[in-house]
Parts: sequence; structure tokens; C-alpha cells
Amino acid sequence: MPQVVVEPFGSRDIGAAARLLAARHRRDRERLPMLADALTGEPACVATVEHSFRNQRAGGVVARLSGALVGFLFGEKMTLSPAELGSMWVPPHSISIGVDAHAVAGDVDATVVCRAMYAALAADWVKGGFFQHQVHVVPGDAEVQEAWVSLGFGRGTTAAVRDTGPVSAVRPAAVEIHQASPEDLAVVTALSDALFRFHSASPIFWPFLAEPHPAAVEHTRSLLSDPANAHFIAYDRGEAIGMQTFNRPGFTPPIVEPEGNIYLFEGVVDGRARSGGVGTALLAHSMDWARREGYVRCTLHFASANPSGAPFWLGHGFVPVEHQMARHVDERVLWANGW
Repeated sequence: MPQVVVEPFGSRDIGAAARLLAARHRRDRERLPMLADALTGEPACVATVEHSFRNQRAGGVVARLSGALVGFLFGEKMTLSPAELGSMWVPPHSISIGVDAHAVAGDVDATVVCRAMYAALAADWVKGGFFQHQVHVVPGDAEVQEAWVSLGFGRGTTAAVRDTGPVSAVRPAAVEIHQASPEDLAVVTALSDALFRFHSASPIFWPFLAEPHPAAVEHTRSLLSDPANAHFIAYDRGEAIGMQTFNRPGFTPPIVEPEGNIYLFEGVVDGRARSGGVGTALLAHSMDWARREGYVRCTLHFASANPSGAPFWLGHGFVPVEHQMARHVDERVLWANGW
């Protein structure tokens, strides 16, 4: 294989990078037809690549083989305030490589190309104190995933999609499901907090942060003010034991077809009621609602390490469409290398 040459991304590279992204998306869409149709064409990909190029928080490179562009990669610096809602999920002072911010030609060694592009950008990230790096990839491309695994990246979250078809469920006899209203803010917040506490435990270890909590409550309040953002609560003899919440567009990945899509934001069942059919009953109720509202698919995220959530969602027909993979660089490299 000839030597891979990595160069800073320039405006002249937008067209070729867009063609790479469109070709990658067409390959991905053969496996995952729920991905957005628009990105199979060059015009939408030009706009996507140009957005990354114009993003002042992002830096990008291209890879060339024998003069031909065979890869591109953008990484964005994430510097959210600790009080912002997004800081509940986005690590502080981190790098994010979006699912539509990188692509490699299908006929080259993805590991060689990805390593070369990442190496060209990562040195400056680390020197600048950005030690947490995340990349979003589409499942099913074994060569691309192996490229990132070889660089030390492991899976953190998964976005998944199912159609809104019926869910087979037998509702527990004592359980009733009702749609929440703004007056139910305290109930919804308590269940949301329970979900975060669950995620903070082993083996997931997501911190339940105090600083963004007020922003999370306000976000919930704003969603509840619009009945279109349905919040369904399961009650057992008057006690709230589970919840599923929805909004649009939510955090749906940009590669998913947006038309007819609804985002499942939070799904939780009280630990004492888990594995008793409450979650399935909620999902059946929610998908019935979604169909009546004209939605044809539902998207959500789950922690890849979630011992109960991951098998629940996958077992109920959700198909992974995006994996977020992360790497933490040992901070000691700065002083150990004299940087």
C-alpha cells in the first residue's frame, strides 16, 4: 500500500469528502434502510461536510493515496458549561467526532487511514488538555470499527431504531398507564432522577451530576408544556413505578431518516418492579400512541454497558444504527513527555 499522506482539510476538499460520505452512507443504508435517504446524494453531504469545515470549534484533515482523497476526519472541541443540560452526557473538555464528520473509501485499509488521520489531529488535542475523545460510527462496518478499536476506543452508548409496530405485552393487573401533564413535574423528575442513579451504578458508572440538574428539570418542564412531547407514567396502586418520555427531534443521530421519527428520551422502571412486564407494557402503550400520531419509527439511546436496558431494547426490536466509542488518554503523558 502506498504511503498515506495526511493534510489539513481545505475548502477544495469539500466536494471529494462529500462524495466519500455519500458513498459510505449508501453502503451503510444497504444494511440499515432506516438511515436518511438524503445523505445518499452528494448535495446533502456537501452541506454536511461544509458545516463541519466552517465550525470554528472543529479541526479537520484529509488522507490521500497517490493523490486521491481516501478519507477525511473532523474533531470538535466540546467545552460545555457544567450547568448546561448537555454536560450530563458530554464529558467536559472533550473531543467529539460526529457520525457524519468522517469517512474512509471502501477500497482502502480503514485502519491505516484512520490511524494516520487521528494521529495528525490527536497530538494537538492532547497538548491542549483534551484527553477524552469520542467517535460515532455506524454498526456493521467491521473494518471501520476495528480501526477505532485498534486505537483504544471502546463502546459507550448505542443509538437504536425500531418501527412503531405493535408490541406484544400483557399488562400487570394492578398497573395503569397515564400521560403526564405539567402538574406531574415532580413525579417525572423523581423517575428521571432514579434513572440517573441507576446509570451511576456499576457497571455503567455515569456520574449523576448536581450542576446540570436544574437545567434538566427546566428541560422536563418545557417538554411537559407541549402534549406532543408525551410522557407516559405507569402506576401500581397509585405509586409511580415506570416512565417513558418522548420528544422530537430529541437526540436522534443526523444519519437517521427524520421524517416520521420520534425520539424516546427516557425509559425507566423502578428497581423493585423491574422484570415484571412494566417496561414492555409501557412500550406497547407508547408505540400505540406513536402510530396514532403518525410516527413510523422510534429512536433512542442506551448505555452499551447497561445490563438490563440493552437486552430489553434489543429484545423488543430496536436495531443499532450508531455506536459512540470513547478513549481516555492518560493525562500523565503531558509531564512524562515534557509537553
